[in-house]
Amino acid sequence: MKKINFFEACHCEKQAKQSRRLPRQKTARNDKRRQAGIAGFTMVELLVAMVILVIAFGLVTFLYTKAAKIRKTVVINSEIQQVLSQMTDALTYGERNSWGLIDAVGLDDTATLDTKIVAQNADGETLTAEIKTVEDLLTLQITKNSTSYVIDVNKKVQLFDAAPTRSRFEYFDDRGNCLTATYGKTTLVKITLWARSTDPSFKNAPLVPFVTAVRLHNKNPL
Repeated sequence: MKKINFFEACHCEKQAKQSRRLPRQKTARNDKRRQAGIAGFTMVELLVAMVILVIAFGLVTFLYTKAAKIRKTVVINSEIQQVLSQMTDALTYGERNSWGLIDAVGLDDTATLDTKIVAQNADGETLTAEIKTVEDLLTLQITKNSTSYVIDVNKKVQLFDAAPTRSRFEYFDDRGNCLTATYGKTTLVKITLWARSTDPSFKNAPLVPFVTAVRLHNKNPL
């Protein structure tokens, strides 16, 4: 039987302990490396993330700007329609308990034009409505009892009278014929207004049309 001295036994035991510790140390170092890899980002990853954020932010900004512009266009067009409606209502029904075109019994055959209406009621009073320039702005002016006024006092819209977008009055007799003279036979007046907002940002915007018709008082339908 081989004899093992005390020093050899100690040396063997020490080597066995070191061999048992080595895998654990390597494992611990590997774990630290993995944790460092998970916690950190490379420069390429950061650049890609920044590019994605910039693209997303630019897209959101573009969509928001476009939506704001569409919303403003809708609001401006609605405002134009409202002003034009107020103009035609004032011409048709009058203001402040006065009479309007719907109460007229006839038109002045000599003074009426495609941009001017001269009407009389049963009491002989005269109403004049004219598409004309007032204070450098083409608008609808109404005159009664020698008093002239405009409906669009805040100058929100500008009318246009150039073909084919011409603001005008058209006259029809009781047979539906369009009259170009002898306006005294008129039973129905067609009102067409083309307008654009006076907002400088809409100076190149498309014109907005407004069309309505008024039947004179005690006139037979077409």
